[in-house]
Order: sequence, then C-alpha cells, then structure tokens
Amino acid sequence: MSQENVELVRRLFWAFDNDADVWLSMLSPDLVWFPWETNHTPSYGIGPAMRTRAEWRDAWDEARSEPEDVVGEGEHVVASVHITGRGKTSGASVDVRIHFHCKVQEGKVAYVYEYEDKAAALEAAGLSK
Repeated sequence: MSQENVELVRRLFWAFDNDADVWLSMLSPDLVWFPWETNHTPSYGIGPAMRTRAEWRDAWDEARSEPEDVVGEGEHVVASVHITGRGKTSGASVDVRIHFHCKVQEGKVAYVYEYEDKAAALEAAGLSK
C-alpha cells in the first residue's frame, strides 16, 4: 500500500498543475489542509481546497510543481516539491521547495500539512531516519 500511496501523491501534484477534475478526484471529502501561505490555517473539505487551488493558480502567469522526492510508509507520504513561478501582477519570480506531509486514507488524500523544512515534515510523518 505504501508504494500506491506514494504514486497517488506524486500524481496529485501533476493534477494540481494540469487538471482540476483529476486533482479533485484524489481528495477525500474529509480533507484537512494546512497551507503554508495561510500560516497553516486549516481548511476543511473539498470546497475550501478548490478555492485554495484556484487562488494559487490565479496568482501566477507561470507556475510548476515538480515533485523531487516522494517517500512513504503506510498512510504517511512526504513529497518534497520544487515550486517555480512568476507572479501575474508583480512579475516576481518564485523558486522554493515545500515539503508536504500527506495522509492517504481509503485511496484518497485526507490530510496535507505544508512544511518549509524537510526534516520537520519527515519527523511529523514518522519517516525520519
């Protein structure tokens, strides 16, 4: 099951950038998401997740989310994602790495917490070595 969960989370980032319907199909209706941009204020459910995605996508002329390292065990998956973009209004370039601790339950992503520090994400997921 771990490898299936790792692949699900890897595909989640492709769908985030490319296909809202596919992305939505990967999310649990009980999703809890703690976005970095909102200072980890939790959002609950599909509606808020779709709004967060739309706001993120609308802010950029160019944006890419490239998973560089995705590891998991059981329901826990950590995806280290290289995010690049150019702001639509400001024209500012962004080049950051965010580390997503995800929990997969019943074949859907049910929990996402975004970290700036990879070690913290791995520790939270119980995957630190």
